[in-house]
Amino acid sequence: MASHARAVTGHALIPAMIVPILTNPGLLHTMIETVDYPTAQLIIVDNGQCVDKSALPVNEHIGEVHVITMPANLGVAGSWNLGFKAAPFADYWLVANFDVRWPDGALERFDSQASATSIGLTGISPAWCAFTIGAKVVERVGLFDEFFHPAYFEDDDYFRRCQHHGVEVTNTSINVHHTNSSTVHSGYGDKNNVTFYENQRYLQRKVEADDFTEGRWSLDRRRDQSWD
Repeated sequence: MASHARAVTGHALIPAMIVPILTNPGLLHTMIETVDYPTAQLIIVDNGQCVDKSALPVNEHIGEVHVITMPANLGVAGSWNLGFKAAPFADYWLVANFDVRWPDGALERFDSQASATSIGLTGISPAWCAFTIGAKVVERVGLFDEFFHPAYFEDDDYFRRCQHHGVEVTNTSINVHHTNSSTVHSGYGDKNNVTFYENQRYLQRKVEADDFTEGRWSLDRRRDQSWD
């Protein structure tokens, strides 16, 4: 794990921002440059070995920057879960796609509405391109189901699990700018055509079985659903 840090002052801040990436690091740089609110930790999960740690923009609003370079693609659910584990003392986490840009004031609004007991989604579609999730939510609902690999439907599954456990999930009016499906459009379209529908079928099986568990990581599933 590599990091560089700057001091963050004041009491109002985002405890930890979790950002997975597989490709297109230029979009990640833009995301970092648009951060305009104190953020204690930025945790980048580099699934494509595409992030040049020394070239990341330095932003005075960000404290510690951690880059976790994975030797293979951990997938969306696995990356989010790893981010929680890497910042275990946060009251909440802000999870974001690497291809979002933060309009002025958006991060402050996320911080103001975040709580340890709820999830706050963006006001755009897809709503889960940036969201806050409280530590008490993870304690109650569990981690994201890593059987959804590498991407899609892990958020739909978590939403229904939150409903089952009585956890508040709010669609806020917070706007972000999002380059939708930038990873898929970077050469992964054919692979996604297979894995997308397989993940959809897995979600349907969980729904039919009234399965509200966090599932489990599977070696066979990981290999079958590979984008590597």
